[in-house]
Order: sequence, then structure tokens, then C-alpha cells
Amino acid sequence: MVPRKAFVLFAFVISGGCGTGSRGGHMADGLDAAAGVAGTGGDGGAGAGAGANGAGEDGGSICGHCPGYDHTGSLGTIPPILDELSGLAASHRFAGWFYADNDSTDGPRIFLLNGAAELEAELDLPGAPTKDIEDVAVGPCPEGTCAYVADIGDNNLDRDDYAIYRAPEPAVLPVTGGKLPLTYERFPFTYPDGAHDAETLLVHPQTGRVFVVVKDPDAPSRVYEMPTPLVKDQPAQLGLVATLSVPKSADMVTAGSFHPCGDRLLIRTRRHLFELSLPSSGSLLAGDLVSIFTAPPVEVPVAKEVQGEAVTYALDGLGYYTSGESAGGPQPELSSVDCR
Repeated sequence: MVPRKAFVLFAFVISGGCGTGSRGGHMADGLDAAAGVAGTGGDGGAGAGAGANGAGEDGGSICGHCPGYDHTGSLGTIPPILDELSGLAASHRFAGWFYADNDSTDGPRIFLLNGAAELEAELDLPGAPTKDIEDVAVGPCPEGTCAYVADIGDNNLDRDDYAIYRAPEPAVLPVTGGKLPLTYERFPFTYPDGAHDAETLLVHPQTGRVFVVVKDPDAPSRVYEMPTPLVKDQPAQLGLVATLSVPKSADMVTAGSFHPCGDRLLIRTRRHLFELSLPSSGSLLAGDLVSIFTAPPVEVPVAKEVQGEAVTYALDGLGYYTSGESAGGPQPELSSVDCR
């Protein structure tokens, strides 16, 4: 197999840490996405893959912050094969493209969409005993950057185990729209307090820490963390680390995304979207990273979507993308929001 397309990955440096700026175009252009070289570090430990998202070789940053956001419209219609889209994550290898997943009983697979929301590849997890995939994220791993696939749905609260699958981003792709099996690891887990339904997986871009935000119809959502280092095929028990500051009145949490700089967080519900920022005294690498979950939520623009299900920051941090389920209506759009 040979690469289907040639991709040139550009790294840009904003001196002195994460900066503020405007994007000047959508990630679909494929040229304004940052990509770096994976750093060194233990599995899931501080520094794993830091070069792909955080500090560059000269100590700068390859991400930026928006001073505010403006909704800029649709990039394209989600393909029909994603009839229950539930997760979205910006690829680090393929600039301006996105991983997406269906929920419920779709099976062990995710999809790769281009910047116009067109299907580029179906990526399969052969033999994976998935029950209800609900989200996908991209984060550091020993191989560089990986897609993390969250089998965490439990509408009936009758599961006794859950799992996260981790697969290195593919280096080559099949013919457009074709299938590609992924090599993956499985990380099974349970909660310390019984069964939970969840739709949100968060992988921190600098530290590799893995969090799951559960849905609760009667109270604000809680945040649980996978213990590190991640050990494949060994059941782990998540730890409760925070109660999310997004109010229960905003509806149940359906998706989230860490900012590439690691110091902001998007949390979405079916009709609202909030951004949370790490307090200025907080540290990305220390235990107080979890304080981001209790930071004041600031509502930010989001497209009108019948059932909002997915959100991801742009790879450069200068904007974000959303989508949702059709909920029995027309296929949803892939929407973009840029810097104001």
C-alpha cells in the first residue's frame, strides 16, 4: 500500500507560549494546521507526544488562542453513513481532516472526513467487542499521535465494563471512501460507583491524561480519570476528579474537546456550547489541571443543530468545529467557528 495523497505538514511557532490571533481561513485549506514531532515520555505520562500539540523544539508553541469567536457557517453536509454522528476530532496527521464516529450499535469503526465533510476512509477496529461507541479524540501516545475511541455508552445502565481503544493515526489511506483496518490497544475500565452513561472523552494534548465526562439527568455531570500509565487489556478503575461547572439547566453533556494548548476546554450539550479556561495560577502538568473542570463556563457560538453531539478545536487552536445527529431529519452539517 502506498500513500493515497501526499501531505505536507507545516509547523508554526508562536514565540513565548500560546498566543492570540485570527485564523484567516478554515482548516479545510489544509495548510494552516500545525503539526509537530512527537516528543518523548511514558505511556500517558507528562510530555508524551508533546511536540505534536505543545512545546516545539525551540520552546515555543504551535497553537494559539482566539480573543473571541464568530460563527462562519457550514463546510459541508455529513455523509449518510454517519447517520448517528456522535464524536468529532481533528486529525494531527491529515491537516484539516476529522475523525468521526456513529453511536449505538454501529460497530467497531470510525471514519475520516475531509474539510468539506466528505468521506475519505472507514477505519475499522477488527474484532473489537464494542457495545456503544460514543466519542473519539486524538492525543499523544508512544507512537506519536493516536485516535482514542470511547466505548462508553450505557443508556440502560446495565454494563459492567467499558473500554477505550487507542490506535496510531494511519500513515497511509485506502482509495477514497475505502476501508482500512487499524492496529489498536484496548483499555477496559469500570467506575468506582457503578454504571454510568457517557458520551464525552477528553485526552489532554500535553500530558496524555484521559478523562470521561458522564451524563446525569438529575445533576451536573461528573468527570472521571483513567489511571496512568495506561495498561492494555488490564481492567482499571476510574477515579472521580471533579463535578463539571456547566449547569444542569444547560442539558446533558454530549461532547468535549481540549484546546491544543491544553489550557482551555470546550463542553457541549445538545443546544449549548461552553468554553472553560484553566485558572491563571494553574499548571498543565500538576494536579491542579483538574481545576479546569470547575472554571466558570463561558457560552460561545454554536450552529443551530437539531441535536448537538460533537465538537473539536481546530488543530491550531484558532477556532472549532461542531456537528450533530439528524434526529430523523436531514443530514447535519459540519459547521465551523473562527476567531472574531
